[in-house]
Amino acid sequence: MIQVDEPTAPSAPKSDDLVFHGSAEPTLGVELELQILDRETGDLAPGAVRILKMCEEEKVDGVSAELMQSMFEVKTGVCNSVHEVREQLLTRLRKARIFANSLGFELGLGGTHTFHRSSTSAVFPAERYERIMERLAWLTYQRIVFGLHVHVGVPDGDSALAVSSLLVKYLPHLLALSANSPFWQGVDTGLASGRAALYGLLPHSGIPPHFGKWKEFRTYSQVMRDSKAIASFKDIYWDIRPRPDFGTLEFRICDMPATLALTFAIVALTRCLVSATLNLLKDRPAARRGDPRRHWIAGENKWLATRYGLGAMYIRTPGGKRRPLKKDLSELVERLLPFARAHGDDPFMAPLQRLDTFESGADAQRNLFRQNGNWKALTDAMIRRFAEELEGVKYEG
Repeated sequence: MIQVDEPTAPSAPKSDDLVFHGSAEPTLGVELELQILDRETGDLAPGAVRILKMCEEEKVDGVSAELMQSMFEVKTGVCNSVHEVREQLLTRLRKARIFANSLGFELGLGGTHTFHRSSTSAVFPAERYERIMERLAWLTYQRIVFGLHVHVGVPDGDSALAVSSLLVKYLPHLLALSANSPFWQGVDTGLASGRAALYGLLPHSGIPPHFGKWKEFRTYSQVMRDSKAIASFKDIYWDIRPRPDFGTLEFRICDMPATLALTFAIVALTRCLVSATLNLLKDRPAARRGDPRRHWIAGENKWLATRYGLGAMYIRTPGGKRRPLKKDLSELVERLLPFARAHGDDPFMAPLQRLDTFESGADAQRNLFRQNGNWKALTDAMIRRFAEELEGVKYEG
């Protein structure tokens, strides 16, 4: 049977499903959402059922269905380093691409498809996705977006919430770095991340509320479940959320970046953020209380990153002081490099140490369209870039 993640059928609450199964180390788990593309037209194509069947027959781990038949997910197991993440993903992605190619499809990375008409998409044939379609109606077809999810292990529920509260201020940095979805249905949205705007239409998404203790989150989840607003905590789609079943903090803010090299850099940066924050909490236990004001301004900062990417003027303090987001990110990367070195992840941070010449996926797409005036040129470039990275050829743009 083809794997469909995180079923959401209503069921009796389990007494232990909100027990946080913590991790003593900042382990990693990474999920990539891929586009399935028609080789001739470059449009999204409904190939998931056939590709996933081949992956199942060939016993390829970590490949599962997503909402639409024109997408699927490739993920790692529990990893101890970004190097391990890279090796697991490359192995699985290469096999998935071989199977897709054998069926006449191509694969690519992007936060949205540039010109696909979402109303022509087909929902993946699974009970879970049929329930989503019944609940979301027209909004189901605005969910044809592709993201990068990064899990980092944390020791306990209280720590997960404390780290989350302290890191909401850096969600715009991660979004701006990954921003790779300027076009939607053949229109330039004017946004760096159209995906972030579209995902914000969904219930239980966006910046999480402020929680001081794990007990508060448990109470929130139980109230939402008792009122049948959600079936389980897995129906909460915040930009950063605790996963008690995995013992992780899951970052869901990112577009699917334009390259695997940038993907691994963001994974390394994310783990550094968590590690540095856990160290801070050891040195300054009072920081666990968090600052609700950070949550109040986080929504505006997320919007600025959604609209302008790294060109945003970031609200740095609750008092309203602003600075260029790119400058704030550059200084953040420098502060976190010692943590990357401690994990052995510093080689993956190289793309983030040249932000003065960094071109986001959104900017690259716009520049290429201006040069060609042709949507197919964008999908051709996406397909070629992905293939060359998987084949070990350095992509030069």
